[in-house]
Amino acid sequence: MSLSRNITVASWRAFFGMFLVIVPVLVPYWRSLGLSMHEVLEIQALFGLAMVLLEVPTGYIADLFGRKISVVLGGLISGLTFTFLPFARTYNELVIYEIALALAATLVSGAEDAIVYESIPAAVNRRKIIGSFRVWSLSGETLAALLAGVLVMYSFELVVWAQAIVGWAPFCFALLLIEPPRSAMVESTHTGRIAKVFSHVLVEDSLTRLIFINYVVWGLSSFCVVWLLQEYWTQVGVPLPYFGVIWAALMAASAIVSKYVHVIEHRIGAAGTLAVIALAPISGYLLMGYAPPVVGITAGVLFYITRGLSYVVFQDAFNWRIPSSYRATANSLLSLCFRLGFVPIGPLLGTVIDTRGMTTALGGLALAFGVCGVVLMLPLIKRLDEMHVHEIPSQ
Repeated sequence: MSLSRNITVASWRAFFGMFLVIVPVLVPYWRSLGLSMHEVLEIQALFGLAMVLLEVPTGYIADLFGRKISVVLGGLISGLTFTFLPFARTYNELVIYEIALALAATLVSGAEDAIVYESIPAAVNRRKIIGSFRVWSLSGETLAALLAGVLVMYSFELVVWAQAIVGWAPFCFALLLIEPPRSAMVESTHTGRIAKVFSHVLVEDSLTRLIFINYVVWGLSSFCVVWLLQEYWTQVGVPLPYFGVIWAALMAASAIVSKYVHVIEHRIGAAGTLAVIALAPISGYLLMGYAPPVVGITAGVLFYITRGLSYVVFQDAFNWRIPSSYRATANSLLSLCFRLGFVPIGPLLGTVIDTRGMTTALGGLALAFGVCGVVLMLPLIKRLDEMHVHEIPSQ
């Protein structure tokens, strides 16, 4: 099987990896089990903390022993974890579920990104391929959301059991992957190898560091709202069966944007693309917080425009600057910092919503990311010429 065929297999694995039927109704489902918003977001923060602790070790293992082995093991653990979900009812059981899911996710995240990036033919437009790959995962989320909207009309139990069944598909497709060739790490010790990754990403090159930080921050800008949307819809009176439809529409919007990032960037320019990545979530939070409900619900699409753009733009800009010998570890470091960022934000948002209301939480997020736009995105826009290159550096 050629490496180009490998991208197709990885795409199907990503499709089913994001076929998360439970996610569009997760908050109301957990709320129906008696959890408060603080507990819901606290569990998500614990998930993030588990990923923080596991990301770099699992990414390093993938670089050391093989990316396919890591993805297969992650698929096996996620299958077992989703099978446990129908039996998880209490706060402690849901924490166990999330931590196990975090282990599975960390085994896959950096390794899968490395497999896809290293399977792209040299003469092909990288952003077009990365965007198409992203469409597969978002398509999985879209169809899963539509299925969730149908099943939840009957019961939460059907949603949960559907997730338990389809949760085994990523493991099956992972078995079909092949390991792309890559250069070996040259450092002689484990600590030396990991230190090299940290140094390359965060110390040696200021542009790589700036891309890295922006990738984390704007990923968080569209991630924080994921756990607020369902509570927001509940508060403004959206019927539960419509959750899946709205979620599917948001995923579809993000998929379309991801598919045509290279076209969008050509039309509005690189600076315009980065400006949209920053301004869309800020506007989204403000509209959700202070505009009428119909406008606020519609404004949810702004976060998924950022999600579609930022993944492709930053994924390419970051990965071409990372040598293949430790690309999985570097991507895991990226995911580590992303999850670490949500660890304090999640419980804080839950507390603010429970005590001060949704509007206060949304306004605070708009202000915080507005500051990030000035402090982080503007310096990156000024260095645009250095981000556009045509070959991956080797080492």
